[in-house]
Amino acid sequence: MSKLPKHQPEPPKLATRFLRWYCRAELVDEVEGDLYELFQRRVDDQGLWKAKALYWINILMFLHPDYIRKNEKHYSPNHIPMLRHYFNISTRVLLKHKFYTAINILGLAAGMGVCLLIYQYIHFELSYDQFHENDENTYRITFTGTRNGEDIGLDASTTYGLGPAADDMIPEMESFVRTHPHSISPVVTNPEQNEPYLENNLWYVDSNFLQMFSFPLKYGDENTGLSGKYDVIITEKLAEKYFGNVNPIGKELKLELGVLSGNFIVRGVLQNLPDNSHMEFDILLPLSNLLENDRSYRTEDGWSWDNFTTYVTLNENTKLKEVGEKFDRLITSHIGDKLAQSNVKIETKLQPLTDIHLRSESSSNIQRIQFFTVVVIFILLMAWVNFINLSTARAMQRAKEVGVRKSIGALKWQLIGQFITESLLINLVAALLAIGIAYIMLPILNDLINQEITFSVLQSTKFWLIFLQIIFLGALLSGLYPAFVLSSFKPVSILKSGKTTTKQGFSLRKALIAFQFLISLLLISGTYLVYKQITFMKSQDMGIDMEKILVVQGPRVMDYSNLRNLYNTFKNEASRYHSIASVTGTGAVPGTGNMFRGYVWRKDKLRETEQLVNVEQVDGEFTQTFDLQLLAGTTFTRDMRINDMQRSGNDGPVIINEKAVKAFGFDSPEDALHEKLITIVGDTVEVEIVGVVKDFYWNSLQKAQMPSLFALNDAYGAYFSFRINLSDIPETIAFINATYDSVFPGNPFDYFFLDAHFNKQYQADIQFRNLFSAFSALAIFIACIGLFALVSYSATLRIKEIGIRKVLGAGVGHLMMLLSREYLMLLLIAVGLAVPAIIIGGKAWLENYAYKVGISIDLFLIPGLMLMFISFLTVCYRTYTTAKTNPVDSLKTE
Repeated sequence: MSKLPKHQPEPPKLATRFLRWYCRAELVDEVEGDLYELFQRRVDDQGLWKAKALYWINILMFLHPDYIRKNEKHYSPNHIPMLRHYFNISTRVLLKHKFYTAINILGLAAGMGVCLLIYQYIHFELSYDQFHENDENTYRITFTGTRNGEDIGLDASTTYGLGPAADDMIPEMESFVRTHPHSISPVVTNPEQNEPYLENNLWYVDSNFLQMFSFPLKYGDENTGLSGKYDVIITEKLAEKYFGNVNPIGKELKLELGVLSGNFIVRGVLQNLPDNSHMEFDILLPLSNLLENDRSYRTEDGWSWDNFTTYVTLNENTKLKEVGEKFDRLITSHIGDKLAQSNVKIETKLQPLTDIHLRSESSSNIQRIQFFTVVVIFILLMAWVNFINLSTARAMQRAKEVGVRKSIGALKWQLIGQFITESLLINLVAALLAIGIAYIMLPILNDLINQEITFSVLQSTKFWLIFLQIIFLGALLSGLYPAFVLSSFKPVSILKSGKTTTKQGFSLRKALIAFQFLISLLLISGTYLVYKQITFMKSQDMGIDMEKILVVQGPRVMDYSNLRNLYNTFKNEASRYHSIASVTGTGAVPGTGNMFRGYVWRKDKLRETEQLVNVEQVDGEFTQTFDLQLLAGTTFTRDMRINDMQRSGNDGPVIINEKAVKAFGFDSPEDALHEKLITIVGDTVEVEIVGVVKDFYWNSLQKAQMPSLFALNDAYGAYFSFRINLSDIPETIAFINATYDSVFPGNPFDYFFLDAHFNKQYQADIQFRNLFSAFSALAIFIACIGLFALVSYSATLRIKEIGIRKVLGAGVGHLMMLLSREYLMLLLIAVGLAVPAIIIGGKAWLENYAYKVGISIDLFLIPGLMLMFISFLTVCYRTYTTAKTNPVDSLKTE
């Protein structure tokens, strides 16, 4: 029996591991072997424990720079030559693949250019009223509350007594200004030239208006410009119109405004108003003139008429809630009883001046800005997605380059740096082109929004800092993933088989294409929904045949004591013309807003039942000219009109609409006849219902139908509406003009067609539709660029497969389907994902309209088919040319 070999003692394992951790890889085997032999000899000579101790000491003695492993993380190369190398290699690579480089740069440049354009538009919208010096402390008084428990929304109408009372009672207030836009256009004349013009934008304001708001004066003094009751301030545009290029300070302007008419002295000329101001006026008159000369205001205490707007400037660091509560107490002390009778509860709000444009009570501008912000993000993401897709798709082609670099010692982080440099280079070039694209497209944007926006953001240092950050961030985000994918290839497998070892990039590429399809679908669906809603509003039966209605502005210069006779003379003379069916004089016309809105209640009911009603002054031919359908009762008869002439008060016969019948609780139109209604217009007025007409639209369909009351007044002709024969329009207009000049000499003749005027209410929606359509088209173009490049590259990779299939008998159609079907599947996935987003977003947007289209299947189907068609064209062109390639040439391709 043989003797077993003696067990050899081992050196401390921990010491050996420590040696292997710090020692350079090329020296560790040699050092470890020598120390092992030395350890065995010491065990025999000096014993195990002493050998182990000396082993530890020897290992520690090798902690010398010559033996310590170099830490790659602390490797500090010379950065400048390295960056120069990255730049040179990146430039060569980009120039070598010109087609894909051009696609990448073009897609990114288009995307960035569109984003710059939208950003400038959003910046303009957000800049409203920020040019005022004290904009941060200036507020508009608004109210929210309930009436009979129902929300009454945001209301910016105040009484003219509120400002002065608050100035005495609320110490946080520095100053206040009241404004009152005049609803009737005045006739303005320079007495030296005696040429009258009709002007539209006249405001009555407090004398300190220009001290609160920073509208710069070209001529005059802001402190004294409106100190006199017959002072006037006009804009530079109006000054040139009436006085040419001379300084008009001290000159006279004659304004015809009925009882408010007079000769006013020009005390100031404003530079043309900035486009980003929510205030639009051309003429400023002192409010004191209105309050002293208009009987409606002169005879009340300042707390009845609420057709004024009040702005206040507060001390810095004022608590708005406390000030609002003080306003509430002040209002309650003056009109608390009236509010209680009407069961109205209100709460005062202080709306920041800079919020008025986007967050007013009558617009959804802030929602549009939010939509466009999302569009900017979408477009930028789509442009970067194109870059990522193309970079990862070309991974196969660059795999050998990566393998060679790795085999000669390139580290992973160096490869990542190389690819990030390429990404940064493309993003920088695209950013420069984007600025040029944005400049070229700016006039188109101005045409779409009817504004004169300049590229003001380019003058902002803050913008450039953000822009550069976005470029670098975009370069990093879009370049990081392809860089990691490419740098992670195994050099051995690449150089041996020419294949990469990951399919992750391919899967992500599909996801990104589906993402682009999804965004494109959302944009097309959004555009389609806006188009449907506008078409719906414009195609509804308005209850009036507006196409045949010609409207002429009523006279302002005349003998007011003979007003009724002049009106009747004009209407009778005009009605004799064969093309004119009828003519009526009214205080307002559809599309111009309502004369006034007030609370009305039934005489046999308590005031708590009062309803908010639109009130219009009309003459006897109103229902006939507008061709309104009478449901019950009668139109204004001759006897009523004779009695109207003899009345001293405002009470008399009225016609109401269906909505008013329901609002006042009548069982039927017939039930409402001869019932009495009460309202307070300065004085208490009692009127009798003599007729009920079918509902028709006085305002756009964005607003809900309101109860309306039409009061007989033959002496109120702010507008004359003519029902005419459309076959003889020029001659008809010429006849009306001649008749107008003969009856109302000295008045400028101004007319418009009611349908065109009414449709101006949809201008903001049409503008939104045009912008949304344009930006959506650009987004789809960017997506198509990426899709085309990707299909081109996929087709190139499969050229040999296509050649083999053609040799085996595959047809062109079959090959096209082969190359296209994966994109079709991705499109179907995108449609599925888009449906809930379209439903939620569409419903939210339609909430802005009282009358709206529904969310139907065509909202998904038509945009999906459109995108499929566009994608089909994009894919088919490239797949068709590939499928038509000679198979011999395809099989020769490496």
